[in-house]
Amino acid sequence: MAFMNLNNFFHIKYDFNFLKIEKKSSIKNIILKDYILKSYKDEINPNGETFIYQGIKEQIFKENDEILVLSIGRKIIFFKNLTQNSDNLGEIQTKQSLLLSFLFFGSLFFVSLFLMEFSILDLLFLILCIIVLIASSISTNLLFRHINLLKKFSKEEIKEFLKKRKNVKA
Repeated sequence: MAFMNLNNFFHIKYDFNFLKIEKKSSIKNIILKDYILKSYKDEINPNGETFIYQGIKEQIFKENDEILVLSIGRKIIFFKNLTQNSDNLGEIQTKQSLLLSFLFFGSLFFVSLFLMEFSILDLLFLILCIIVLIASSISTNLLFRHINLLKKFSKEEIKEFLKKRKNVKA
């Protein structure tokens, strides 16, 4: 078992980025809208990274908007549009609440199955559902802590923090 590395599975790595949108493209699905955002190359983003966001609202981003992004890889989890003074906190809270309530009711369902028929398979699904519920609640707590930090700081403080962090990584 020494060859297995599960750090990426158990440890979600959120990353902060501050970017100015150079180019925006969007694809509209039935319910959701996919945005592909390309940032300008500057001292904070020397590579001009590209990010992906999937949301319900339309016309969230415009070219030359300055946004603060909390992401996992290239996928945007939370954004704060500093130009338009908007964010997606309500959408995040709704998604996380639905996930946690689904897992909670799933756990209750497997508890009732386990109590009525006492099947080992029901017990295994119950344990799996409870483990996922606990991991999701920890992840939700961590996500909301990051978001609260992002909401407290001003644009200049965030830029200064990201410049220092980029210098330390280099």
